[in-house]
Amino acid sequence: YEDGGVVLSDRYTTSNAVHQASKEAPENRDAFLHWLYDFEYNKMGLPRPDLTIYLDVPTDFTEKLLRHREADTNTKADIHEKDMQYLATCREMGRAAANYYGWQVVSCVKDGKMRSIEDIHEEIYGLVKSCLEG
Repeated sequence: YEDGGVVLSDRYTTSNAVHQASKEAPENRDAFLHWLYDFEYNKMGLPRPDLTIYLDVPTDFTEKLLRHREADTNTKADIHEKDMQYLATCREMGRAAANYYGWQVVSCVKDGKMRSIEDIHEEIYGLVKSCLEG
């Protein structure tokens, strides 16, 4: 915002970009991504982010995390969380959207293992700090 305030948002337009573009034919995805940002930021007037961070987790790790969450919370996965092919397509689309829009990508897996929460936090903190100082 112009007054220097900070708005932190979790997945509003970016989630639409990943999930809805995943449902488009590959040859239509760039056009959809263009349309979406024009619609949401130009026509609807949503605030444009100064920084978008995409947390990249390979699908096989995502599945393990989901199954652990189900066991720990005694809940069931939603319709999308049960469809691993859909989640793989979403990951592919997320990486493509990050490239298309210029999002910052944080790889959550290193050398075949999940990075620690603290390690991921430090990388995110560095990106946010750079954005605020810039």
